[in-house]
Parts: sequence; structure tokens; C-alpha cells
Amino acid sequence: MKRRAASPTPSEHEVDIAGSLFADESDGDFEVVKKGGEADFDLDFGDLLTAGDGDSNAEDDEDFIATAQRKSNRKSSNVQGKSVKKGGGFQAMGLNANLLRAITKKGFSVPTPIQRKTIPLVLERRDVVGMARTGSGKTAAFVIPMIERLKGHSPKVGARALILSPSRELALQTLKVVKELGRGTDLKTILLVGGDSLEEQFAQMATNPDIVIATPGRFLHLKVEMNLNLSSIKYVVFDEADRLFEMGFAEQLTEILHALPSSRQTLLFSATLPSSLVEFARAGLQEPSLVRLDAETKVSPDMESAFFSVKGGEKEGALLHILHDIIKMPMGTPEGAPKDEADPNNSRGKRKRGSDRLSFKEKPTAHSTIIFTATKHHVEYIAHLLRHAGFAVSYIYGSLDQTARKIQVDDFRRGRTNILVVTDVAARGIDIPVLANVINYDFPPQPKVFVHRVGRTARAGQRGWAYALVRESDLPYLIDLQLFLGRRLVMGKDGQDPSFAQDVVLGALKRSELENQTEWVNKVLNEEGDISALRGVTLKAEKLYMRTRNSASSSSAKRAREIINSKGWTQLHPLFGVEAINAEEARDNLLSKISLFKPQETVFEIGPQGKSHRNKAAEVMRSFRTKVAPRRITKGENDSDFAMSDGEGPKAGSEFDSDSDDEPAKREDVSESEQEEDDSDSEMEVTVISSKSSKKQKGGDPIASFQDPEIFMSYTPRTTSAAEEKAYGVHSGGVNSSHFVTAARDAAMDLTNDDGAKAFGLPTRSKLRWDKRHSKYVARANDDDGSKGVKMIRGESGVKIAASFQSGRFDKWKKSNRIGRLPGVGELEKPGLARLANGPGHQEGGTRYKHKQEKAPKEADKFRDDYHVRKKRVAEAKEKRIGKFKDGEGSKRELKNATDIRKARVIAEKKREKNARPSKRPRR
Repeated sequence: MKRRAASPTPSEHEVDIAGSLFADESDGDFEVVKKGGEADFDLDFGDLLTAGDGDSNAEDDEDFIATAQRKSNRKSSNVQGKSVKKGGGFQAMGLNANLLRAITKKGFSVPTPIQRKTIPLVLERRDVVGMARTGSGKTAAFVIPMIERLKGHSPKVGARALILSPSRELALQTLKVVKELGRGTDLKTILLVGGDSLEEQFAQMATNPDIVIATPGRFLHLKVEMNLNLSSIKYVVFDEADRLFEMGFAEQLTEILHALPSSRQTLLFSATLPSSLVEFARAGLQEPSLVRLDAETKVSPDMESAFFSVKGGEKEGALLHILHDIIKMPMGTPEGAPKDEADPNNSRGKRKRGSDRLSFKEKPTAHSTIIFTATKHHVEYIAHLLRHAGFAVSYIYGSLDQTARKIQVDDFRRGRTNILVVTDVAARGIDIPVLANVINYDFPPQPKVFVHRVGRTARAGQRGWAYALVRESDLPYLIDLQLFLGRRLVMGKDGQDPSFAQDVVLGALKRSELENQTEWVNKVLNEEGDISALRGVTLKAEKLYMRTRNSASSSSAKRAREIINSKGWTQLHPLFGVEAINAEEARDNLLSKISLFKPQETVFEIGPQGKSHRNKAAEVMRSFRTKVAPRRITKGENDSDFAMSDGEGPKAGSEFDSDSDDEPAKREDVSESEQEEDDSDSEMEVTVISSKSSKKQKGGDPIASFQDPEIFMSYTPRTTSAAEEKAYGVHSGGVNSSHFVTAARDAAMDLTNDDGAKAFGLPTRSKLRWDKRHSKYVARANDDDGSKGVKMIRGESGVKIAASFQSGRFDKWKKSNRIGRLPGVGELEKPGLARLANGPGHQEGGTRYKHKQEKAPKEADKFRDDYHVRKKRVAEAKEKRIGKFKDGEGSKRELKNATDIRKARVIAEKKREKNARPSKRPRR
């Protein structure tokens, strides 16, 4: 008989918001089961395969689930010193059998801390704000209760769940998790991201989906274009909420939230969330529960990191040095890379249906590495440079075509390439299994960006490394990161046994290897014009990036100057070992001695000719040295006299006892410039020494410290927590940005300019400005909302949105598909609309076909305004040999052979017979 565990009481899982702001935000008694030092999140593949063999023959799904659960509990009980909380599994959460079966097949045996705390709260239909470090299972934490609540497909029209993601890759990953956990249900899930066809997305929305996973921009576009009614949505998730609520998505979220019903359930999840929920007031949270885990660790304890100090012109060489000597990246295409099913000799091309599923053989390589750069120009430059060096590289950035992005990420996931060069578009939420390394080529300007970047590795109990290149201008940001993580800073060999997982370890790279790689890069830039041009564009982009990135704190900048002047900045990194550090120090000492060596003999006195008395040049130098040497000796004696204590007088016979008349006699051959230089040097030395002597007491002893150890009470301000909250904040990335409380305290009322809501609290200024390009006055409001002259319209919430969202393409799509009126929210769906999402002529469960015929464009008309554009298209078609140009330059061959003539006659005769028309010529 089935036993259903009682649902936990609310007091067991609720988190008080006010108490969480001040209390210690630790995980409590929930802990991850450890096995061999790694988190045991997954079932053994052998157990899964053994249990799955009886899938078709099993009479009851509960037996399969219970068997897998007993195996996981038995594995957990064998671990010494660790125990699983009783009743804390997925079965105790009251989930249905189909969902438990999908969770077990997914490989989840024990809930993670964020899942254990948030799933019961979500099932109670509470608003939840959840924060946990990357790789802790936040996606499953909101997908599992969503599927449990929706249960199955609803015949009534209207989407019931909406998941918003800041990037396309994160939305694709969420779609994959929803489909895997939704097996056994008939829930319909669609994906709406930029870059895909709008017409196909119109068809998907017409099929009455239950779950919509989208990016804010594209979802708002479809909402305005299709005039969607969102009153049926009951479940809203903001994935990576801190990124969504930043200024870049302000207008889109305001318009979307205005259309959502007030009775919805709202969930916010991210790895970096502030404790103050005031910054998420626009989300419409109603008595939310704040679940904030891993606030102290922030990054995975299984991740090790190393920070390397480099010069600005040696970053490319440092990157190659890390790949060659530290990671030991293999060259060329990885061994055993999967080939395409359609063409075994080609690793790209058309893929079969269902080939996007990741098999056990198709996974990232053991050396898989992600390199994060600042801009898309850096991505292209680094990718071309690494390919020229012989590495297998993929790359993506925000403005890359969506199809190209999918191909590049898929090549990296399947192990066709070892390196993925990206911008911060892939910093959040991308789950790539067995990712070994993360390299920060450009150091992140915010600590939370670093947390998201390095969170791509060391996930689900796996080990991983994170490397970062730090220039002198990046050092203040590194200190901000150190304060945010709450770790100690270890430089060179000063630290005793540094821990790469617990400390921020900073050091230099090997000079010999770095110089070799830098020399190779310079050689490539001189020989390859394309790569050199890309580097020029990168330098210009970096200047703009340096202007716009957030500023570090002033205290970190001051401390950075002290670190740069210290010896630890140039010492070898402890990652290379003590022997390598000692050898590098010996090498540096030898080079410094060689560089500081100054021979006493001049070029005229070297060799046997210089020693002879016949060499006039050598005689001049020897006589000059006899005149200059006494002055140097006298200056040294003066320094020793000034260095005496105040109680002693100058020595007898010193320069101060001699007559003043003897001084010109000693320097009669010295130029006036040398005398002035020597006088200035002596004055500087006297000033320094006298300032030091003024800090002494009358008896000559130094002044004692003002701190009395018996009564002095030291005070150290708690800056770490403030730094953490500032780094976690949504709008507090730079020094010009401020926290909500600070902004509210400094706010002032401006009674002279309260006409418009946007200008409230701002100084009075003109509402128009002169546009030089169009030679007319334009409204400043278009500049404030980021439109920059683009035509805008007012949305339902009152904010300005792009006028292109109302393009009329939806009406054209309905007309082309002969669709009259789509059913409204609450009405029953029409079964015939399902074919629209699969194309015309598609049968349910069949293959989807697309037309692949390519036609050449029409010839350009000289009397049209777009003559040059059409002419260019025709030229491109001729070059690619598309359509009628496939046989050559012209539309027809100028010369025909006998076979072509015979074929043409046969075709013409068949046409005449088909038409059954008599010939124009009379028969004789």
C-alpha cells in the first residue's frame, strides 16, 4: 500500500525576511551528502541502467521509484560522518508518480539545499526569492513545483506559466530541463527568443502552450504584435533576477508586469541577490519568503583559482602560456570527436531528428575551457589567434546569428572543440557538463560577474579551475573581489602553504615562457594582416570599454598602488612550486646585476692599447678621473657627517672645517651644471635626514606609539558586509550608483519642475535639443529612454516601447495561413491549429519538411530607387551560382552542344503534345 508522507508544516520551511536581513544566513541543518569529497547529486549510471531495463515490464511506477530511492539512501548511509535528514527526499514533498520517475531518470537522488527549502514553499503557493551559488540546482527548484502544479495540458486557451531569462542560451537550457522533467505529461512548452522566425513563433503561440520560456524583448514583441492576453498566467519565474531587473530590461519588464494578473505566484532566483527586496519592488511580490543560501561561500568549494599579474602588451602571450604549460591543451581537433550522422566524414552539416540529445560518448573534452572577454571584438580576435595557433575553438557573442550560436555551442558541448571564447552572454546559467577550466582574459568589473563566470565550472561535485589575468589597472577590482569573497590575499611566496580553493593567490607567470609566447604573437601580427586588423579594432573597443565600465572603490585603488610597488607583484606564482620560484628569483637577481653593472673603464681604456701611454684618449680619461674622484669621496664623507646623532659634532678635518676658499680650488675644472646638480642632491639629502631626525625625542630615542595596550581599544569597521551588499545590488555596480536607502536619504523635492513624472527631482532643463544630423530640434525624452531617435510608442503601462513591435506581421501571417479569429483566453482550443506549428501538410507525429529551393533575384531595374541594392544581390547570386546562374555567369549558355539541343527539342515536343495545339506553320 502506498504511503504518502505528510506535507511539512509552514513553520519548518518559512524564512522570515526581516530576520534574514540580520541573522546569519547559513544553510542550517541541511547539508549535501558528500562522497569522497564530492557532492553526491547523481545516481550511478549502472544503477540507472539496471533499473531502467525493467521499465517496459514494470507493473507499477512506484516500485521503480522506491527501488532507486532505497539505493540512493543506502549509498548515503555508507558515508561516515554524514547523514540524510529523514523525510527530506523528493518523495516526502508530495510529488506525483510521473514527476518522481522523471526526477529519478534525470539522476537526482537527494534534493540540494536550495531545492529542499524552496520546493515546499512554492507548493504552498508562496512568493519566493531564492539565492544559492551556481550549480546548486536552482533551475530544478522552480521547474519541479511548476510541473506538479500544472499537472497536464489544459484544453482552455491561455498560457499558465511564464519563465523569463536574460539570455538565449539560458532559455534553451531551461527548456531542456523542463522537457526532461515533464516526461509522462502532455504539457506543451514553447521557446521564444530573439533571432528565430517571428512567423514560427506566431504559430507556436497559436497552439495554446502551457509553459512559455522567453527572453523579455522577444516576449514583449509578441505580446504587442499579437495583442496577447496574459490574464491566464498563474506562475511567473524571473531566472537570474538581478540581471533582469537591471536598467537594460526596465522598459520590457514594466510593460510585461503591467499585463500580468495580480493573483500570480512570483519566483525570483539568482546566484547573486541582495538581502533588501526593495530593488525588486516592481516584481509585485506579495509577502515573499527569502531563501538565501551559500551567502558566505558564494562560489563552489570544489573550485580552485589562480590570478596572474601581467602587463597590458603581454596578455595574448600569457593566455597561450596558460593553455600550453598550465592546462596543457592539446592541439587540433580533439581525439574521438563525434562525426555527423548525415556525413561521417564531416563534423558539421545536417543533423538527424533527435540528434541534439547528449549521449554518453558526446560530451565536452577533459580539457574543455571557456575564455571570457570584454567585447565581441575581443572574441573574434582571440578566436582567430587561437585557431592560428592550432587549437580547436568555438565562439559566441550577443549579436551573433542565433543559428550560428547554436552550432558553436553545440560543437563545444559535443567535444568537437576544446575552447569556447565568449562574452558575458554565457556567464549566467549555462550548464556545460564536465567543464574543466574558466579563464578570465579580461577581468570582470563587478564581483558578482566573477561569481557567475567561474560558476560554469566545479558544478555538481566536479572539480574545476578558474584563472584570471590581472593588469595594474585591474588590481583594484581584484581587491574588491577579495573583500566580497572574504578571503585573504596571498602574493608570491609570502603566504605559507596557500590554498587555491580558499585564498586569492596572486603571482606572475614564468618570464622565459611568457617572452617566447609574446614573441610568437608579435611575429603573427606582423605576418598576418587579418589578425593584425582584428587587433586594431580590439584596441579601439577596449578604449570604449574602459570608459564605460564601473569604477572600483577608492580604498581598493589606494591599496592596489601599494601592492604594485611591493615585491610580491612580480614574484612567480606559487602554482609553479617552490623550486621554480627560487630559480626565477635567481634568474631575476642575475639579470638585475647585469643591468646595473657599470664598468669603471671607458671604451678608450679597454685592451692593451688603452693602457699604453701613446693613447691620448685614454690619458684624457685618466686625468679626468683623478679630478672627479676626490669630489665623490668628499661627498661621501659629508653624508657620513650628517648621519651622526645630534649630540655629536662634525669630525675634525672634514669639509665643514676647511676654509671656504679651498672649495673653488677643488672644483675649478667642474662645469656649472654639475655643481648645481650636486648642490641640489645634497640639499635633498639634508632635507630627508633632518625630517627623520625631527621625529626623535630629546634623548635621541624614537617616539613611542600613542597606543597604550592597557587602555587602547581597537576599532575595525565592518566593511565586508557593506561591500557584499553593494556588489549584490542590482543598480549599485559603480561609484556613481547608490543603494536605495542612500538615494532616498539624499533625494530632494524640486517644486519648479514637477510637471512630468520622468523629470521629478531633476533640475530644470530644456525639453528640446538641436540635432545636427537632421538640422532640427528633437525631444530629449527620446534620449532618456534609450531610443536615440528611433520611433517609439506608448505601451499599456505608459512606458515607451519600439514602434516596430506593431509591424503588422501577425495580420499578414493570419492572412497567409487563412486564419480568421484565434480563440481567446478561457475558450476551448481549436484542434486544427496544431498543424501551424509544424508547417503546412504536417501530420501529427510526422517529419517536418521545409522548402529548400533557392531562386535567383530578378535583374536590377535602372529606373528603380533600389537599383544598386538589387544589382548587388544579382552579383552575389552569380558568385554563389544560385538558381538560373548555377551554370555560369549568364542566365543561359551561349554555346550548346548536341546533347543540349536534342534535350531541348524533346522537351518542346512534349509540351506541344500536352497542350494539344496545332502548329502555327501550315502542313504541306
